[in-house]
Amino acid sequence: MAVFKGLKNCIAFLTRIPIKKEVDIIQNIATKTWLFPAVGFLIGLISSLIGTILFNLLPNLIVGFMLLGSILFVSGAHHLDGLIDFGDGLMAMGPQDHKIKVMHDVSIGAGGFSLGLIVMILTGLSLGCLKDLLIIAFILSEVVAKLNIVAACSIGKSAGTPMAEPFIAQTNKKHLIVSALLSIFLITFSVMLQNFNSLSYKKFPGLSILITQTNFLDITFFNIFILIIILAISSIIPLLITIKLANKHFNGLTGDCLGALNEITRMFSLIVFISFMEAGLI
Repeated sequence: MAVFKGLKNCIAFLTRIPIKKEVDIIQNIATKTWLFPAVGFLIGLISSLIGTILFNLLPNLIVGFMLLGSILFVSGAHHLDGLIDFGDGLMAMGPQDHKIKVMHDVSIGAGGFSLGLIVMILTGLSLGCLKDLLIIAFILSEVVAKLNIVAACSIGKSAGTPMAEPFIAQTNKKHLIVSALLSIFLITFSVMLQNFNSLSYKKFPGLSILITQTNFLDITFFNIFILIIILAISSIIPLLITIKLANKHFNGLTGDCLGALNEITRMFSLIVFISFMEAGLI
């Protein structure tokens, strides 16, 4: 019951899905951050289902940016705002407390605009390249993005800002391990969904406008191992870079840093996934 309540609060906090929030939502979520990848799975599943239809109707490049729009809509652009503020804070001159003050400014500076634009363009272009394995790539990118928030909260230090403090204080390495195992399970399950979509296309060709023709990926130890490697690479590199920048510029992680980490990790994981596809490993 407590896990269900925590998952419901996580969905209400991280998305625009109309679920009633609890009064103690922040404190409750702070103890259930390990469930964040499950919310990422939900976001990835919804958006990939939209993509299975759109890829049959429109050019891939257009669909990629429409899918990016669907992510921002479902999540309420919750982390995009953090990405922009993070960019402004990095580019601000002065001591760490001044940089944090710049991050909290409602106006958008050149640093935030540039970082946000680059990450969004690369994300949209990457999504447009993933028609053949859309479901797996979409779910993996969203799951690992949320896993990295858990990782940052478990190993990073807080800058003392109200938004990040309870999450970092309540999340430990045990939560990270459980969250990582949950992520591996969800990514493995995404392979099953991808294969179901492929089989549905072959069995019901008359519904091709609703079902995208995609590649079939065997559920083998090798394929799952490759997906875990992609998850690890996609997580570790942006995680370490973001934590290092946060410690240098803000003396720790803020809520905006965690939001930026989510957006950067998604982009990075999609690029890594495409690289493995091009190399013929998946």
